[in-house]
Amino acid sequence: MLAIAFPLQAQTARQQLDLFASGLKTASATFQQVVTGPNGEKIQASQGLMQMKSPNRFRWEYSKPDLQVIVADGQKVWVYEPDLKQVTVKPQDALNQDNPLSALSSPEVLDRYYTVSELPEKRGIRWLQLLPKRPESSPFDKAWLGFDDNGLRSLRLFDNLGQVSEFNFGTWKRNAFIPESRFRFTAPAGVETVQ
Repeated sequence: MLAIAFPLQAQTARQQLDLFASGLKTASATFQQVVTGPNGEKIQASQGLMQMKSPNRFRWEYSKPDLQVIVADGQKVWVYEPDLKQVTVKPQDALNQDNPLSALSSPEVLDRYYTVSELPEKRGIRWLQLLPKRPESSPFDKAWLGFDDNGLRSLRLFDNLGQVSEFNFGTWKRNAFIPESRFRFTAPAGVETVQ
C-alpha cells in the first residue's frame, strides 16, 4: 500500500476535517499514544495501528508495550486483552457517540453529539474542540482534533480525573484496500467473553 498525499489547503480546522473526510472510504495510520496525569506526569506510552472503514468500522491494534485489539464492526465493539485472556463486548451504538474519530468518516455526526469550536493554531496545527452534549454518559470531558496540511495529526482526550490521552498519527493511507476480516472479531479458544 502506498501512502497517498492529501494536502489540505483550508483555513480552519473544521474545513480541514471536511476535506479529509470527503470521499473517505478507508483510512489507516500508525499512532503513538501518551497518557499523562493531572500534573503532566507520564503514566503510559504505547503504539500501534489504527484502521477504519466507512461506515463505523474501526480497528485499534496496540503492539507495544502490551498487545490489545479493539474492533468495531458497526454493531458491536470487542476489546481483546490477550494477557488477561479476556474480551469485553459492548453494543457499538452505546460507544459511537463517544468516539470522536467517527467524525473522520461521518463529519455530519459532530454537531449531533458535540458542541464544536475552533481553538487557536499552535505550531502549524489547527485545533477543533469537541464537548460532548451528554457529558454524564461520555468517557471524556472534551476532545481536541489537530490538523495540519496533511490531515489529522493529533487526537487528545481529556477525562474528568485530569488525565490526557494524546494520540499522534503517522502518515495516513487513504482509500487503500483493507480486508473486511480486519473489522470482525472471533474470540480465540480459552478466552473469557464479558458482556
